[in-house]
Amino acid sequence: MESRKESLLKFLESIEEKEIIIKEKNAESMNSVPEKNIPPINPQIMREMNVRLERAAKDLDGMVCWLEREMCEMSAHTARFVDNHAEAVDEVSDKTDKSVKAMYSLLSKANSMQKDMTKVEMMSSHLKSINKYLERLDSTLTTIKPNPDIT
Repeated sequence: MESRKESLLKFLESIEEKEIIIKEKNAESMNSVPEKNIPPINPQIMREMNVRLERAAKDLDGMVCWLEREMCEMSAHTARFVDNHAEAVDEVSDKTDKSVKAMYSLLSKANSMQKDMTKVEMMSSHLKSINKYLERLDSTLTTIKPNPDIT
């Protein structure tokens, strides 16, 4: 087993050494580019690039300022909308509370009226029974002939 591990480690080390050598060769080949192949820099092109870059930077600054103003306006509008929404929610909440209180007051009055109506219904039934008794009395009195001696 020990020999297998050693041979495996040696194999891995050899692979790492080969990779390092390849990387070094690639780096050397990149650095060994002869300077003859690089053309000289034209100063007129550099000046034109600077002018264009400055113009692009000014345009970019202008866009950033415009975006900043727009974002500030949007933030202000959003804050106003949130305030309006909060006020509306508060107002609706207050009106809802008042409506619920009024509803409970109305229910209380309805219950009170219902209790009063039971008393009125009892009185009505008493009046009906009295009316029946009066009708009986009246019918009894009309059926009885008056006595001529009693006058």
